[in-house]
Amino acid sequence: MPAHLEIERRLTLSPERCFGLWANAEAVRQWWGPKDRGGVPFKAHTVEWTVQTGATWRIGMVAPDGTPFWQGGEMMEVQPPRLLRFSFHWIENGQRGPTTEVSVRFEPDGSGTRMVFVQSGFADAAVRDGHREGWSECFDRLAEAALGREGQAA
Repeated sequence: MPAHLEIERRLTLSPERCFGLWANAEAVRQWWGPKDRGGVPFKAHTVEWTVQTGATWRIGMVAPDGTPFWQGGEMMEVQPPRLLRFSFHWIENGQRGPTTEVSVRFEPDGSGTRMVFVQSGFADAAVRDGHREGWSECFDRLAEAALGREGQAA
């Protein structure tokens, strides 16, 4: 049975502003990518990210050691400011890897937003767990980007 991943974060921003951190390619560039073992973030150098149903996306990152990584997919459903759903795959040597599906919900939560991230369709728990680590680091960076833009995140 395929494995799935769920991560929740609470931000003290409105759902509209949280959605905006995902909808704006320049904002995505600030937070997309994990960190290496030393805690140094990967750098997203190419962000082709249009949040529109049917649009394809592609992001190129480079690890601190210079190793390149590419990801891509298609926007499957966009309901601003509540839902973003897209396919996700790694790209190696121009070849597309296995595809998973990601949904990100932005739910009002008091004076902030509960962001619920779900990625499904992993072949096994080991692959899922690697993604858990990477996405958790991305969301730490997203919270930092929110702090820089808005002055507060939780």
